[in-house]
Amino acid sequence: MRVALFTDTYFEINGAARTLRQVASRAHQFGVHLDVYTYGQEAKTTSEGEATVFQFNNRLAVRYYEGLRFEVIPDFRIRRTFTEQMRRAPYQLVHLATPGSIGLVGRAFAKQFRLPQIGTYHTHLADYSAMRSIPGSRRLMHRFFWWYMRWFYRDCHAVQCPTQGVADDLKAHGFLNRLGIFTRGIDTERFRPSRRTRTTAETVVSYIGRIAREKNVGWLPTVLRDLRAEVQIVGDGPDRAWLEGQLPEAQFAGYLHGNELAAAYANSDLLVFPSQTDTFGNVVLEAMASGAVPLVATGPGPSEFVKAGVNAEVCASAEEMHAKLAALIADEPQRAKMSRAARQFAESRSWDSAIGELMEAYREAAH
Repeated sequence: MRVALFTDTYFEINGAARTLRQVASRAHQFGVHLDVYTYGQEAKTTSEGEATVFQFNNRLAVRYYEGLRFEVIPDFRIRRTFTEQMRRAPYQLVHLATPGSIGLVGRAFAKQFRLPQIGTYHTHLADYSAMRSIPGSRRLMHRFFWWYMRWFYRDCHAVQCPTQGVADDLKAHGFLNRLGIFTRGIDTERFRPSRRTRTTAETVVSYIGRIAREKNVGWLPTVLRDLRAEVQIVGDGPDRAWLEGQLPEAQFAGYLHGNELAAAYANSDLLVFPSQTDTFGNVVLEAMASGAVPLVATGPGPSEFVKAGVNAEVCASAEEMHAKLAALIADEPQRAKMSRAARQFAESRSWDSAIGELMEAYREAAH
């Protein structure tokens, strides 16, 4: 089975890109050959496992934040490559992963070649756009982008969502598609407690992720102040300078990769994740696999798969998160018990199982 996947993000540092790279590297195990169509700063063709990645260079791109740009105009230079692949061995399915300009190109090709479509929903674009809009236009932008998302995914046989809560949200906003679940897995060899390099006894509390308003980092000064712990911030983003001013005692590591990132998780005792717009929260699962106990915000996303009081804490406000964080810092036996439960939960979430759900949805859509 041959599938063409269209995504505006693939090599960047974000949850959607990491998830799609996992899909590309494992699809062949399920008898699926995947071709990925994406954008980047240079045109190149590479391999991801058995998958082929066709990257087209940006021409008119808007910088969203450092390391991530969105192409403004649908780029039909892709047509030549897509048509050549169709001539060599036709695709049976088009996978639309993001609703940006390359997704519009994939949507147009699916219609032209009469190919079935399947969608995956990764980002609450309506919420993100509203947060970044000028005051007075936010409600209008929120309504517009929900309309656009309904239109974009309208012809998909199914739209696969990270959690049931996200699927319910799409249904409440008028999606008429079949709504399935494509959850996430975790590499428990890469992320594990034995990656710890820290030798000090002091408790370490971490925030790991993009430092931007859509991640609700406005909670962090309240959550992380006046703690009897070392505070570590891993990541970067447009609000980093503001957060550095708010938390002068915290250690800001910037983006980390590979073994350094795995060690940062393992060196953490507790992870704070205040985002209320994430559709899943890969960071939370990575922390759990590393033995760090997460504290997450209420709402669709990570609060749906963690178990409050057992392997995580779920908080409705910054003040509640601060109080629960302080309690866990003071109660080392309870923290150790929750850490073991977090790791045990992560060990039950394999990528092969998660991607198997998507591959089954591929087959249903293609047939």
